[in-house]
Amino acid sequence: MSVGETFDLVILGGGCAGLSLAYRLAQHDRPPRTLIIDPRSEYTNDRTWCGWPVTTHPFQDDVRARWHRLTLHTHQASTTVESRRYPYEMLEAERFYARTLEAIDAHPCITRHQGRAVAIEDREDGVTVTLEDGETIQARFGVDTRPHPQPLSSPWLWQDFAGINVRADNMPQSAELMDFRVGDDPHADIDFLYVLPYAPDQALFEWTRFGRPPTDPATLERALEDHLEVRFGAGCWQALRRETGTLPMAPPTRTAGRSMVVAGAYGGSMRAATGYAFHAIQRWADDCAAALLAGHPPVGARPGRILPHLDHIFMSTLARHPERAPELYQLLFEKAPTDRLIRFLSGVPSARDTLSVMNTLPWAPLIKSTIRHALPHKM
Repeated sequence: MSVGETFDLVILGGGCAGLSLAYRLAQHDRPPRTLIIDPRSEYTNDRTWCGWPVTTHPFQDDVRARWHRLTLHTHQASTTVESRRYPYEMLEAERFYARTLEAIDAHPCITRHQGRAVAIEDREDGVTVTLEDGETIQARFGVDTRPHPQPLSSPWLWQDFAGINVRADNMPQSAELMDFRVGDDPHADIDFLYVLPYAPDQALFEWTRFGRPPTDPATLERALEDHLEVRFGAGCWQALRRETGTLPMAPPTRTAGRSMVVAGAYGGSMRAATGYAFHAIQRWADDCAAALLAGHPPVGARPGRILPHLDHIFMSTLARHPERAPELYQLLFEKAPTDRLIRFLSGVPSARDTLSVMNTLPWAPLIKSTIRHALPHKM
């Protein structure tokens, strides 16, 4: 990067969203001149992304494992669903980073720069980004994919998680999407275990909590370790890899500006009621890259008009009655047609899918809970 160089596009953040967009641009001979700014000096295997490939994405060959059958456990029952059309898939960050960075670094029109943006001037005619070292970057357009954590107000919750890739004997051979038979106080937070076996003696175990305020993921990591000690026996399991994180189950925390678009998990690609983001980010990257390659400004995520309202109703009930979470999720998986439910959870349902899923839940008390939450002084 030369002093005074002006770019067509600056991407703030080289994580999933930023690299997904740049990877699409790198598939073309003459994309916009693009600069990616990210503070990290190296990429490690720091994330695992999961979900259903309802729409295609360019990283199918990098998927570590797929499952057609998923089980949900509560204290009352266990429900197993199966989809031959939409297998649940797991993709580890190291494979994603290797593929995207190889293509990006080989392209003459795309540059990566290690740095941290501390100020952005967003004008009608372009953006100016000031870095921590005082350097300024000029670009016609910008895409900001950085996380922007902010305190969440009700009904929105934090999703905190701690995951461990485990090697042990007697490993379960079926995928468990949500196991609510963990946690100490169902009236305080929503805790569940997530188990994805990808080899005869290996699986990803993840302890997840929906709550507010956020929980220190180290607390969940200790709870997961205690669970593994009981499940496999003290000293009878090996941690191959660890990851922790905190994500907002909430609408976007910021909106787009004049020449800068906000994108990624904090920019509308994360489904508030589920926390799934990877496949939605891929759909956004397709749309945004298509706009840029056609000479248009970048675009943000399009969550639709109905789903955000349904998410608000659902999250209002979970915030008010966390003890009902196992019941509500079990109803969804037990009564909704599986493929319709998958499309709904993935954020791309048809109208018929949405109606079908809505019919499985007791929406009258859910809506009543929302009204009580919105108008507590009148109820």
